[in-house]
Amino acid sequence: MVLPASLLSFLALAAIVQDTSVILPSIIGNTQVALSLFVPVPLLSGLMLCLESRLPAPESSSTRAVQLMDAALVVACLGSTLILSVAEGLLLDMPLALATARNACFLAGLMLLGRVVMGQSAVMLPVAWIVLVTFVGFRGQGDPYPWALVPEPSNAVLAAVGAAFVLFIGILANLRSSRKPS
Repeated sequence: MVLPASLLSFLALAAIVQDTSVILPSIIGNTQVALSLFVPVPLLSGLMLCLESRLPAPESSSTRAVQLMDAALVVACLGSTLILSVAEGLLLDMPLALATARNACFLAGLMLLGRVVMGQSAVMLPVAWIVLVTFVGFRGQGDPYPWALVPEPSNAVLAAVGAAFVLFIGILANLRSSRKPS
C-alpha cells in the first residue's frame, strides 16, 4: 500500500508544482531552480521502505529469488512512473513531466547504488544529490553542468541516457549484493 500512495503523491506533486521555480542559494549566488527537482523524493522514500521491509531469517532461508523480486519491484515502480508521467504530461500539458520521471529514475539508481554500501540510510542520497546540484551544479543562471543531470530540460538526450545507465547499474549492483543484515 505504500508504493501506490508514493506514486500518487509523485503525480500529485508534479501536477501541483509543474514549472514553478524558486530561488535557492548556491556557490554562484542565488540561482533559480525548478521545484520539480524535489518531486521524486516521496516516491523514492516509499520504494526504499518497500525494499527494506523484510524479514531477514525467512528471506535468507527461502528458495525464492528475493533479489530478483526486488529488481522487478523497482522496474515496475519506475516503469509505471514513466508511463503515468507521460500520460499526465500530455493531459495537463506539462513539459516537465518527462524530466521529473527521468529524474526519479536517475535518483532511484543512485539510491540503489548507495543501498549496496549504506543500506537503508541510502534513502538520503537523492536528497543529498539535489542539494549538491542546487549549491554547485550551475555554471551560471539556468546553465547546469552536464554532470548535474537533474536540472536538464525534458529533451536532453544525455540526461536520459545517464539516468537509464545509473538506474541499470543500480539494479545490477543490488542483484549482485548480499542481502544479509549487517
